Amino acid sequence: MTFFDPLYRWLASLGYPHPLHPPWTHVTIGLTVGAFLFGWGARVLGRPDLAPSARHCLVVAWIMFFPTVLLGFMDWQHFYHGVWMRPIIVKICLAAFLLVVLSAGLVLIYLGRGESRFLLMIYTLGFLSVTALGYFGGEIVYGGAAAAPGAATEEASVQAGKKVFDQHCQACHPGGGNVVLPQYPLRGSDELDNFPKFLAFLRDPRLDNGAKGPMPDFPPQQLPDRQARELHQYLTKIFGKPGPGGGP
Repeated sequence: MTFFDPLYRWLASLGYPHPLHPPWTHVTIGLTVGAFLFGWGARVLGRPDLAPSARHCLVVAWIMFFPTVLLGFMDWQHFYHGVWMRPIIVKICLAAFLLVVLSAGLVLIYLGRGESRFLLMIYTLGFLSVTALGYFGGEIVYGGAAAAPGAATEEASVQAGKKVFDQHCQACHPGGGNVVLPQYPLRGSDELDNFPKFLAFLRDPRLDNGAKGPMPDFPPQQLPDRQARELHQYLTKIFGKPGPGGGP
């Protein structure tokens, strides 16, 4: 359990079980891209009236950077138990670089060098940084091997299960593996034998020796039984095999 879990449980009780970080990333990314477009537009099109808009975008992007990072840290602790996955490490490094870039732009603006070529370089580096951040954010949610064509669209419930998997499971179990504990892959797991066994594991994940592992609990407020069943249907089709105890 993390310090932030009560907040996420409260939000889930209101019907919002999703991460908090992604909506804010669009604000920071959008402003940084806006600074790039306005800045280069002012130079290429000979429109100096666009330059103030570029500077304003950069300043607000710098301000919004901090709540975006805070919410990203909260999501990382709550949904991924603070596990140091490669995309997260890369995103942390890129975010640090972006902060340096945006801060350098603020210094140039403060020094009255809002029309300098150095500021254009800042806009460009910021644009490249947020592009890379968006890519590795997508790696966390959608990375890994793709399912066989048509396998996840045979039934509406399986399709819904794929959405649940993409949201809650993909980061730690891409392609049916396990990036945290490779010796416990999702593909072919005994926990997929039947739905009651799978549901019990989701509610209180345990290692073979009964100890608590790194996988977080998924209480009904966060993952209702209906969604858990849809997830099980998807997993047994893509990564597992229904056991003799009965499938979904």
